[in-house]
Amino acid sequence: MIKSLYVITFIFLTLAFSAFGQSNTEIEQELVGHIQNIQKWSNYTDDYNEDLLAKENELFKKKFVGYTKIASTLKHQFNELEKYLYLNTSEDGKLRIYSWDTESGGTMHFFCTIYQFQGKDGKVYSEVTEYEEGDPGMFVSDIFDFDTNNGKVYLIRFTSVLSSVLSNESIDIFEIVDNSLNQKKLIKTKSGLTSSIGFEYDFFSVIDRKENPRKLIHFEKENKTIKIPVVIEDKNFLNGGKVTDRFINYKFDGTYFLKQKQK
Repeated sequence: MIKSLYVITFIFLTLAFSAFGQSNTEIEQELVGHIQNIQKWSNYTDDYNEDLLAKENELFKKKFVGYTKIASTLKHQFNELEKYLYLNTSEDGKLRIYSWDTESGGTMHFFCTIYQFQGKDGKVYSEVTEYEEGDPGMFVSDIFDFDTNNGKVYLIRFTSVLSSVLSNESIDIFEIVDNSLNQKKLIKTKSGLTSSIGFEYDFFSVIDRKENPRKLIHFEKENKTIKIPVVIEDKNFLNGGKVTDRFINYKFDGTYFLKQKQK
């Protein structure tokens, strides 16, 4: 699946309040109101309204991107807003990612994602994804900080919902370069260096797992290892395959993540 990231960068503002004089709490209340409307007009409810849903999504994204250019919002907890979307913050507090379901899909769910981060100059920037037509996007379920000899990188776990049974999960590596958030090619595969590695799977092969959302790729920081589940063909799980309890391990050797021989 193509994951094209087009960046809209905003200049840092050193204000505790927005241009409209709102506090972070008031900003959060406003955003909650918009996402509640998105869920009200959702394609998954009896009140579905295509026009109102599209307008509300566009308004929510525009305001959200605007508010995340305010430095103080990077540290704000957003406890109420977090009930309606996926909010993940890096351990060092310099990167935060917001993802939400636009409620405009069917069995395939469409997501929008905003990246908020602190640049090397100490200022706060905001970027939003714009996907190619037909690409449903993905949501973020975790950010893992990782220090290398060349600086800190962030391992981000993404999930896409492609149908009621077919899902995709990947882990992507990013770094903050000057005042930009860039993908970093640190994973060595047979096809060459890449910044992303993932797999498709049949959701029903993990439906009994208690965690929600499902988090199948793991990162063991102490061992510097990315663990990718082994997915096998199974006649009972024909949409992407069955997720097993075995893993393919990619261990960081100081320069790259290299695939380890399976025992």
